[in-house]
Amino acid sequence: MKIKTPDRDVLNKAKMANFNRAAKTAPAKNWVDWLVRQTLAYEAAHDPRKRVRQRKAHDGFEAAIGALGADLLRAYGHEEAEGFMYRPMHREELADTFVTSDSFDKLIKFWGGLGWLEMTGHINSTDDWEGQDIPGYSKVRRYRATASFVASAQEFQLTPDTMTDNFEISHKHADLVQVRKTSRRAYGQKTSGQRVRPKGPKVADQKRLMQRLNQGLLAHTYSLKEPPMMRRLFNCADRAGFDFNLGGRFYCISSDNWMDMPKPERKKIMIDGETTSEIDVSASHLFILYALHGEHLDYGSDPYRVADYPREVIKQIVVSMIGAGKVPERWPKDFNAAYKEEHGHLPNDDYKLKDVVTAILRKHPILKKLKKDKLDWANLQFEESECFLSTMLELHELYDVTSLPIHDSLIVRQSDKTMAERVLGQAYKFRFGHVPKIKTA
Repeated sequence: MKIKTPDRDVLNKAKMANFNRAAKTAPAKNWVDWLVRQTLAYEAAHDPRKRVRQRKAHDGFEAAIGALGADLLRAYGHEEAEGFMYRPMHREELADTFVTSDSFDKLIKFWGGLGWLEMTGHINSTDDWEGQDIPGYSKVRRYRATASFVASAQEFQLTPDTMTDNFEISHKHADLVQVRKTSRRAYGQKTSGQRVRPKGPKVADQKRLMQRLNQGLLAHTYSLKEPPMMRRLFNCADRAGFDFNLGGRFYCISSDNWMDMPKPERKKIMIDGETTSEIDVSASHLFILYALHGEHLDYGSDPYRVADYPREVIKQIVVSMIGAGKVPERWPKDFNAAYKEEHGHLPNDDYKLKDVVTAILRKHPILKKLKKDKLDWANLQFEESECFLSTMLELHELYDVTSLPIHDSLIVRQSDKTMAERVLGQAYKFRFGHVPKIKTA
């Protein structure tokens, strides 16, 4: 049932539904069976089919019902978004889930008629295909379970808080490896890159690597809502010479995303009942850029301490250079907003961007080697991700040590900190010939 669009600030906090969960407990299976019976009865009464579904199609429709039900129930507990979730309906994006675009259309219609689901009109969404929220110009509806839908789950002892205990992510539908084209901009907003589906042995190899990593994670316990699971994302597949060598970062796809947690919250994570440490590679991308040109980043002084400029200003401009593959012509939009919130005015009121850039290039002339779409963030990110991949696999398979990545850092048990630092340093040295500065975040 369509409702009047609520407050947009609330709707913008909605999370994307993944449609990758299946019932694993008896209460969950019984609830899904009940949902299936009610849905099919509604279909027969209001939109009867000309032909009976074949067995495979019937099983797929049941799986879609379970996956949609699980995500609606989970989203209902997201108070900041007032229970709303969203999901774009592109066929390519739904291909690795339990829900097809056809079944999604039908279930939205049927469940609206049953009084189980509310939906808004189309409004802007944020894209989190990469496991992170990126402002994007895409318009999608928001969906929310009704009180009667949640009440039906409660009759089977299911609640939003217990959803992850009763529904598990299907490894087959977890979409462990994604490949996307270059992100674009529309109406001043960044949009996620179009999904592509390359086939062949390299895709299979990447999936096997992710299965090994995720299997290793399952061998330990965590103070998270459910066992962690990750995917790997390769970017810029439309660049000349793409060969699974651009991007490649790891992203959380389980419900309790440690990567989104503020640092104080991450510090509370326990592994196997033990406190943890987060080890971090200092100026990782800058270190790699130097190494790719046969040079060594000097850690004698902080790489982000340049002249008398604040460290935050220098770091943001360096990050902007690497991200764009060129010298910035204006202050980064997000940094402008953050700076104004903290200082009450824009950075341009305090510093000339041209002078800041000149000072940075004087200290790090290697940044002049950057070239858009040739040597930029995507290349450096891949090199970094390969170091973290080899580190995580070695820690798990040789030492039974688990780790949770956060791009350029790792969360490990406190007792494993020294070993993890050594293995990570060796991974960088093997690839680049030098060991970066590794510190506790």
